[in-house]
Amino acid sequence: PASLRVIAASDVPSVRDVQPPTCTSMLRRAASRGFDASTLPRAAAQATLLQASRGFAAAASEPKDLSAAWASLAAYDSKAAGAFLNGEAAKAKAELGAAGYALAREYVVDHGKSLNFDGTVEVDSFDAANLWLREADGRAILAFRGSDTQKNLANVRSTETCSMYGHRLQAAVAEGEFAPLVALMSAGDFSGCRVLAVTGHSLGGGCASMLAVLMNDKSDPLGFGEARKTVDELYGFGATAVFHNSEAETPNEYGCHFRGAFRGAIYRTLRTVDGVEVQDRAFNLATKCFHYPKTGLVSLRSSRSAPVAYRSSGLQGAPRWRHLVQETPVDDNLFPLHSPLNYVRWLGAQKKRVVEIAQVEQAGLVYGAGDRGGLRRSLAATAGDPPPL
Repeated sequence: PASLRVIAASDVPSVRDVQPPTCTSMLRRAASRGFDASTLPRAAAQATLLQASRGFAAAASEPKDLSAAWASLAAYDSKAAGAFLNGEAAKAKAELGAAGYALAREYVVDHGKSLNFDGTVEVDSFDAANLWLREADGRAILAFRGSDTQKNLANVRSTETCSMYGHRLQAAVAEGEFAPLVALMSAGDFSGCRVLAVTGHSLGGGCASMLAVLMNDKSDPLGFGEARKTVDELYGFGATAVFHNSEAETPNEYGCHFRGAFRGAIYRTLRTVDGVEVQDRAFNLATKCFHYPKTGLVSLRSSRSAPVAYRSSGLQGAPRWRHLVQETPVDDNLFPLHSPLNYVRWLGAQKKRVVEIAQVEQAGLVYGAGDRGGLRRSLAATAGDPPPL
């Protein structure tokens, strides 16, 4: 069995004595195609994005999703991730520090030995989540680490399911990755957070999605108590989908904000190969039998084109943008699209272009704005409302 430990911020060691990278040249090549850390100055963390439409990260003074992207990248500080990503994680931590965040807590699960991401060297396998807190305004970001070992990769690619926490979930991620980490957390860890955003890249995005839904589930499947801090924002970068399609949709039930949806989005990268647009291969399960929580979708194509944002549906049982993911072919290769650097570089602080998808469903209950009474009360109170445009 995995051994579990919680590390206070003061006890977190700096990255050192890392193994030299083996096949991380794929990440290097992805980064070298125009990426320059100097193009993302710290001042960009305080730039103004668009005054976001319903359901997206509204940023009056800073691009909140960019801070989340930095936190996702900062989680790759493990020895298994290799020297190259360790260096990028250190830069990300510096960006978060410049934006006023400090590491408040780190959750670590020891999974013993595994082959590294490239499958060439045996390494110590640790899953982790970092809680960043900005004391000036109480804003917190909980970032889950993405895949950095072959064991992680096998888990995110599995199609096995399980019934857990009242949902039908991707079993390997729920049982092997998420549950050991969340067992280290308690409601008191987040009691000082005025705003709680959860995020992650790849496997980390899947874990973040799961925590957001379960923390905001009125039945409290995590056992954190009625007075717990609920999740305010969700940002999944190249996230693996973890909710099975036997569940029509997975809304933000408890403390919901935007008609059953989470503030934030799922972010995907795309490129054109032989005249066909393909998406990050991490979305493979989302093209089949799994889906994401109810939130927005943001498509990223390059650092020179504006991110394209799609709103979630305001109707119960109407995912709205899910078909876009299901109908887009996945890339034959995991890299370069899946690189966490692309999600930082291509997002940047650019203003998003919001694209409306026609709401074809004319029946069903309309989600209300939500309150501490939960989604059911919201639905009951708004059953007579007309569908949103």
